[in-house]
Amino acid sequence: MAIEQATTPGRPLSEAAYLTLRSRVLTCRLSPGERLTERTTAAELGLGLSPVRHALTRLIADGLVQVVPPRGYRVAPLTVKSADDLFSVWLLLGPAIARLGVTRADAGQAAELRRLATEGSQALAQPPGLNSAARFISVADAMFDLLAVAAGNDRLLTVYRSLAGEMSRIWTLVLTVDPIQDVLLSATADWRVVIDRRDGDRAAQLAGEFIAVSHAAALRVLRSGPSVRASQVVPLRR
Repeated sequence: MAIEQATTPGRPLSEAAYLTLRSRVLTCRLSPGERLTERTTAAELGLGLSPVRHALTRLIADGLVQVVPPRGYRVAPLTVKSADDLFSVWLLLGPAIARLGVTRADAGQAAELRRLATEGSQALAQPPGLNSAARFISVADAMFDLLAVAAGNDRLLTVYRSLAGEMSRIWTLVLTVDPIQDVLLSATADWRVVIDRRDGDRAAQLAGEFIAVSHAAALRVLRSGPSVRASQVVPLRR
């Protein structure tokens, strides 16, 4: 099915292809481990080979797609080890971003953080499902990205953005297979107060709790093997 973004005036075709494919990977419409080819993907999206090749190159840089020699690609698999490694890094990075971002945010950034915190809580309060999960993940990604920007550390922002796509994909899997909305709602309930008070230590604590809950749920889902119907997950061999 051709992508709507390709017909948007002023939007490069490669950008349209990238955004469409990235969205499909993050929402697991393209399953972990699924094989891709430039020609088939171009035909499906109604585009030429060049913009699709450029989009796949960007997705490789994001860590969401891998090259399969000689001329193929696949969506990066999800394994227990890859998720565990990712969360181990995120547990170090996330609280630091939250602490710095909350304390350094200007008035406009603080207002936007409060709005996002409210929207995230509203998404978690909805019945479990792909739509509510996608909404929450989008809000959580925007909120952490804004915190990383507000932190004012370019290296921290670069590292965060290199991990954000893979984190979004894991959260999509968790919230659609093993919903934990109530637990996450509890872990995010105090964000608006924390932002108002510019309480960096409490922000770091909330981020750590959120990441820990997500980590445990992700490992539980990935270890469930055949019961995970949303995607092709590769459990860690023991």
